[in-house]
Parts: sequence; structure tokens; C-alpha cells
Amino acid sequence: MGHRQSKSAISNGKNKLSTNKVEKKKKFRSLRSPSNIQILTIDESLNETWRFTGSGKRIHSAKTSKLFNSISDKEIERLQRQHWFFKRIWQSNYSAPVEEKLKAGGAKVLDIGCGPGTWTIEMSEMYEQSTFTGVDFVSAFSKEMEPENVKFIQANILDGLPFLDDTFDFVHMGLLVTAFTATEFNEKVIPEIVRVTKQGGWIEFMESDIHYFNEGPTTMRLTNALTSFMKSKKILEPLNSYIPQSMEDNDKIQKGIQTEEKTCFVGSWAGDLGKMAVEDISNGWTAIKAPLSKAMKLKSQEYNELVVTFTKEVEQNKNSFKTWRFFAQKIGTMSVPDITTTSLQQ
Repeated sequence: MGHRQSKSAISNGKNKLSTNKVEKKKKFRSLRSPSNIQILTIDESLNETWRFTGSGKRIHSAKTSKLFNSISDKEIERLQRQHWFFKRIWQSNYSAPVEEKLKAGGAKVLDIGCGPGTWTIEMSEMYEQSTFTGVDFVSAFSKEMEPENVKFIQANILDGLPFLDDTFDFVHMGLLVTAFTATEFNEKVIPEIVRVTKQGGWIEFMESDIHYFNEGPTTMRLTNALTSFMKSKKILEPLNSYIPQSMEDNDKIQKGIQTEEKTCFVGSWAGDLGKMAVEDISNGWTAIKAPLSKAMKLKSQEYNELVVTFTKEVEQNKNSFKTWRFFAQKIGTMSVPDITTTSLQQ
């Protein structure tokens, strides 16, 4: 859901507004942990060593990530296939109202956490008169294959982005929010994104839920372990509340964060897209095997068997998950009135 401060709340006076805001934050900051699920105790050394996104988009050692110059071809292929999977769900690459500007030409677009640059390059081919920059802390892209209107830069947003203030018309980040602690996201990531976005420019996040509808015991065991890891890193959920509220808390982002939602079914019973979902999610579980198996105190083979059981369980339980896009405009002379939340179902 999108969240914004209503005009009626303003008219009721500052005291009521202050009270409502406190109540609202309590709601947003709550961590979903059903009483029938045991929360794991995560070893602090593991907590400090590993970071990964909830969707399994990226896995890296936090202590050595600055030493990485590239990632494996297998991981690059997984990230490319993941892009096509989510594009299939959404039937588009973005939701923010920037198409007219991209078509007109001269627009500058930034993709944060670009990985192998699949989204970036595809967008550059769709809008040849605009320019696109992909940024990632590890080099997963080929500079030899850069189109003329694309540039890839290796940089970590936590260290600051190498761009001037008010540079980009559109800033996009997909499946990367849970790579950051709540403090990093609110005090470093969002402010840095806002800084490099032009006044009146658009910011968009795309994420997916780590929980599934109608979870079986194996699925619940895996998602519980992932939830515990996220909680130990002070990463908050549900993401569809946490992200828009974090955006709205920044006073340079216009109120009225827009949220769009899709539901994806998991399993061959749901056709080609369902098969793609099983493949993507299973590969995601495999990608985060190192820290998660250690957290769950499982041997390598035991963890592999758990993932195999997951693929069978989703067929029986007809699972599904939600994915969201959150987008808003940086305050400026080009800002527009509040936008009503849109909810889409597939």
C-alpha cells in the first residue's frame, strides 16, 4: 500500500498529526514474526560477515566485498534470467511516469545495483536518445559491450555516488533494499539517491516479498531463517510498509508515495511463469546457501535437500508471492499533486 499524509490530518491540528505519525511509525516498524514460527538466533560473526538481498539477487562477503572485481559467469546468468522473470511478471521495466521524457530524449537515468546491466542496456535500446548509467559495487558488466548511450561505473552507494547533485531525471533500484540495514537505508541510501536526483525527477524501488501465501513446513523453515537474518541486521518488514514510509520520511521526497503490486504464482501448475518462479526462487536459495545453511546449522547436502523439497512443496501448496514497485518524485518546481495508490493483480 502507498502511504501519505492526508489533508484532513493537517486540518485537525499539529497535536493530532504528531500522534498519528507516532502510531503510524509503530505500525510500519513492526516485524512480522508469527507466534507459531521459531525465530533463529543468528551468530554475530555471521551477521557481520554476510549481506544478501531477500530475493537472492546478490550475495557477498561484507568484509571482502571491496576486493571483488568480478562475479562468476553463473551468477551473471542468474541475474540476467531474474531480470527477464520480473519483467515477465510486470510486463514492463518501470512504473514511474517518465516514458514521455525518455522518448523525448536527453533524459539521464541511473540504475543502482545494476549487476550485469541487463535492465540498463535494455532501457538504453528502448530510448536511444536518453543516456543510462549503471552502478554496482562489484564489476559484473562488460565495458566492451556498452552501447553508446550507456556507461557502467563500479561504486558503492554507502561510500557515496560519484555524481553531482541534481544529475538524474530517473533513479531506479531493484531487489536491493534488504542488502542494507535500516540505518543504512534511511540515513545513507535514500539521502544519496535523493541528492543525485534532479528536482522534479523520479525515484523507483522494485522489491518482492520474502514470504509466500500458503507456506508449507519447508518453505516456512527457509523464510523463517531469512527473516531471522534480516532481523539480526535490523532490516525491517513488511517491505510494502517499510520502503514507502522510509521514502516519505525524507523531506525532499514529495508525499504520496505510489505503490503498485503484482502477485506471482509459483509452480508448474501456474504455467510458464510459475515454472520461471520456481527456477528463480530455487536459484536464489542456492545463492544464499553459505550464510543461511550456517545460520540453520545445516550441512551442505542437508541444505540442498531442503531446497529440493521446497520445489516439490510449492507444487502441492500452490504458493504465491507479491512483488511491488514504489515510486515518488523529488520535490521541486516540477512536482505534482499527491498520487493515488494503484494496486494491480496478475
